[in-house]
Amino acid sequence: MSEFRKKFEKASAPYLVRLHSMPRWVLPLVLTLLLLLGLLSNPTQPAGLWVGFFALTFIGLVLVWLLILSWPLLSSSSRALRSFVALLIFFSAFSRF
Repeated sequence: MSEFRKKFEKASAPYLVRLHSMPRWVLPLVLTLLLLLGLLSNPTQPAGLWVGFFALTFIGLVLVWLLILSWPLLSSSSRALRSFVALLIFFSAFSRF
C-alpha cells in the first residue's frame, strides 16, 4: 500500500465513521437533493449558476472520494463506470459556464 493511500485512508476514517453512524438513507437522499438542485437551478441567474455549480461539484468530489477509497476492491468495469459517472457530474457542473 502506498504512503498516499495510507494517509488518505487515515484522514478519511473520521468522516467514514460519521457517515456509517447515520441512517443508511441519509447520504443517498442528500446527494439526490443536491443533484436535483444542481441540475434544476437556473444558470442564467448568477445565484442559480453558483448554487448549481457548487452542488454538482460537491457531489463529484464525494463520488471521487468514495471511488478512491473503494478502488482496490472494485473490478475494472466498476472502476470505469464509477469514474465515468464522476466525470459526467463534473462535466455538468463546468458546462454551466
